[in-house]
Amino acid sequence: MKRSTKIVLFIVIFILLLLSHRVYGDANILVFHRFNDPRYPSTNISNQRLREVFDYLKDNNYRVLSLEELVNQVEGGKPISNKTVALTIDDGYESFYENGLEIFKEYNYPFTIFINTKAINYNYGDFLTWEQLGEISRYGSIGSHSYGHKHLTRLPLEELRDEVKKSIDDIYQNLGIETEFFSYPYGEYNSRVKEVVKGFGFRAIFNQNLGGVSEQSDLFDLDRVAIGENSNLELNLSYRYLKAKWLEQEVVQDNKLKKVEVKISPEITKAQLYVSGYGWRRVELEEGVLSLDLDLPLRYSRNRIFLKTYDNRISSQIIVKY
Repeated sequence: MKRSTKIVLFIVIFILLLLSHRVYGDANILVFHRFNDPRYPSTNISNQRLREVFDYLKDNNYRVLSLEELVNQVEGGKPISNKTVALTIDDGYESFYENGLEIFKEYNYPFTIFINTKAINYNYGDFLTWEQLGEISRYGSIGSHSYGHKHLTRLPLEELRDEVKKSIDDIYQNLGIETEFFSYPYGEYNSRVKEVVKGFGFRAIFNQNLGGVSEQSDLFDLDRVAIGENSNLELNLSYRYLKAKWLEQEVVQDNKLKKVEVKISPEITKAQLYVSGYGWRRVELEEGVLSLDLDLPLRYSRNRIFLKTYDNRISSQIIVKY
């Protein structure tokens, strides 16, 4: 092969690899809670800001998929475009029906709303009714957010199972829908909770941790990022999926984080570690393994640990204080 031909071939391959890197990446799942309800600023998004979020997605050529479509891609192991987003709503507050739904319909964006059904059964103030959910189900899908929105990691086994089963039964009895998706109340879970929820046959389970979704993602631990009035949307959409295996054994003693151990790709030698209340620190890995002895008191009821690479791939764990 002539030298000039080799050079042309190299350039073509390089361009194809570059285009592949740009076209394929990771999806991001966004989660909202309250809509145009300023009484609760930490979980609220105004109508104006919601339109700004949706305009950003539209103007920057994001493809907004339903959860069903996104899960299909993960199940099939298909590469996911780096401009893919799915939209979810947690808790089932009435403000979605009163303020948010029309905007979703205006932009023709699909969504999944995760509901805790006890609040609906008992007509708790601020929550949707089954009649409203019937109308909502014409435009999006309905998922389970448990029955009573309890801290699942603290429940004995039978109560934990009841929390999941009652919500499934309520949704079917009132809407005739066999729900396929579950999201953890408060974003709290551990390996025991995950296995119990998984045992009910859901197609996918969703947390509330920073990160992206790729064809390699665990369908029973899919990352979602919360979006509120002051969220940095561009930053949240930049996070990519990091395949990581976290230490399975107990890492907390006497409400202190004693150790962090996680395995990622062996070519990664440097990363950043975040622990709630302690900020970020640079860490070094040996053959893709971070093993770090700590003695950090847990500062919050819910504590997160992030491991992030310098190309913005991120994996996280949630640690609940008892």
